[in-house]
Amino acid sequence: MKKLEWDNYEDLAEIVSLSFANAYDLLVGNTTFDELSEQDEFYLPKDWEDPEVLLRYYEEEEDYEKCNEIISKQ
Repeated sequence: MKKLEWDNYEDLAEIVSLSFANAYDLLVGNTTFDELSEQDEFYLPKDWEDPEVLLRYYEEEEDYEKCNEIISKQ
């Protein structure tokens, strides 16, 4: 995996996507902090523990399968 840079505008969308994917995986039990920490680096969005934050993001992405899973975890 290439090194993502916060100051590289082209990397920002990928960083956002990865951070929400990590938060989703934590919420639904697909991963743990220990597993994430084994990576060189990992990202999480602000307020990542709030299912509503994840729900709003995946509604915007129109990923309704993930929305249903998030709702079922609330």
